[in-house]
Amino acid sequence: MFFCIIAVINKRMTGQEHNIEQLVDNLNERKKELECLYKIDDILKDFNLDIEAVFKLLLDVIPVGWRYPDICRLRIGYGDVVVEADGFKTTDLKQSAELMIDDVVVGEIVLCYIKPIRAEKGIFLNEENRLFSTITEKINQYLSFRQLKDNFEKSKKGKLDITDDSFTKWMSSLKLTEAEIGRMSRVKVHFKKGETICKQGSFASFIMIIKEGLVKASIENSQYKSHVFKITKPFSIIGLSSLYGDEYYHFSVTAIVPSTMYLVERASFDNIVKTNKRFGFEIMKQYSTSLQNVYDKLGSIANKQALGRVCDALLYLSDVVFESSYIENAISRKDIAELAGMSTENLVRILSELKKDKIILIQNRGIEILNRKTLVTLSNIG
Repeated sequence: MFFCIIAVINKRMTGQEHNIEQLVDNLNERKKELECLYKIDDILKDFNLDIEAVFKLLLDVIPVGWRYPDICRLRIGYGDVVVEADGFKTTDLKQSAELMIDDVVVGEIVLCYIKPIRAEKGIFLNEENRLFSTITEKINQYLSFRQLKDNFEKSKKGKLDITDDSFTKWMSSLKLTEAEIGRMSRVKVHFKKGETICKQGSFASFIMIIKEGLVKASIENSQYKSHVFKITKPFSIIGLSSLYGDEYYHFSVTAIVPSTMYLVERASFDNIVKTNKRFGFEIMKQYSTSLQNVYDKLGSIANKQALGRVCDALLYLSDVVFESSYIENAISRKDIAELAGMSTENLVRILSELKKDKIILIQNRGIEILNRKTLVTLSNIG
């Protein structure tokens, strides 16, 4: 009996030791992943380094996050630039993903184990699959911003564009001098419908001024689902939150329709704010108004039911964006749904109910608000 008890105790202790070893092993793997991501972030901060040199640095750093870095090799291709690690060869033990800019495939990243491995838990762990997806997204953001920066440099060589009277008058109303308006309107960039203007998590080098078009600002969660928190029309400034914050955009901006933007380097914008106090005061007013709209939006999402949120979204589009009872179909049902914090299916159902009650009229050209008073009442009730 005594020896049986000893045997049970020894078995339990052995099991506990195994669990501790497994826990330590898991922690060490997560440490490797974090070290890998930190090193990648450091590399992708440099936008002046030759793109081939950036990729070669990534070839050495990325394998650190995998279980078997000694036999892990990568190849990265972007346009005509293709780099691969020494000894790289394509095998069946691989992970691969397309590199994309604005939903256009521009290259590929491939990671392979070049020798056979034991695969009790599968060739690649779930954590490694997520790590690979995260790295791919970081490279996509880097390439998107690098392309934007290249467009910026090309545009700097062009002439100043301050011929639009209405735009110039608006800039003057912000207490800017003619020279300062020239500095801010030096770089003009055109964006197609659906094109990404800036990406959440990417390096924030520019403050953006909308001259023409319509754009939406959204926040993405870890599952890459978007929540639109603001739709911005011409003669507005985007990116003020990054002016004195950290060096990254905390939201994404996408063109709803073809749009024209002026890009102003943060350092240049900051210099104008510091030397022109009247302009700084105007900017503070704009930023405060924008922040209040975001607070109202958060209050609606947090405290109101689906019907109230839809009414809030329609009133916001009518009063703030279009300044009309008519909401143009440039704003899709998906945009309105994300603005109201719900699925597109639920939005369509509620819009149908509002149409049935003759509160709104749905046409091919957009949505017309017929009974604004009732819409406000439903919004207040929540």
